[in-house]
Amino acid sequence: LEWLGTYLEKREKWLNKNLKQFPGLVLEACMNFLLEVDSGEDEVKAWAARMDDEEGDEDEDELMHTGEQAIDRVAAAMQLEDLGPHLFKLIGHFVAQESWQAKHAALSAMKQSAEYLE
Repeated sequence: LEWLGTYLEKREKWLNKNLKQFPGLVLEACMNFLLEVDSGEDEVKAWAARMDDEEGDEDEDELMHTGEQAIDRVAAAMQLEDLGPHLFKLIGHFVAQESWQAKHAALSAMKQSAEYLE
């Protein structure tokens, strides 16, 4: 994921001209990282407690945080006209899913990209 994000940051104009689907694929990989949250009841309660604790152990949610950071980097590197269609399609796809992890991933993607919307 690091390589994909760095490549997108460095070659954004070329990718938009020659490989228009690349940003969507990077965002899809980021969204899949956001799904990496345990789903058992005990795990969910422990996860919620960690989310409330600002000094909590973030190592257990490393993949989720990596996905959030990557979405932030992608949103910062691209123009909304180029990123928006991919991002909004993925957010809609994840919101429509039944699992709470998918809905959480969609909300996280919105949170990470909101500051770049004008």
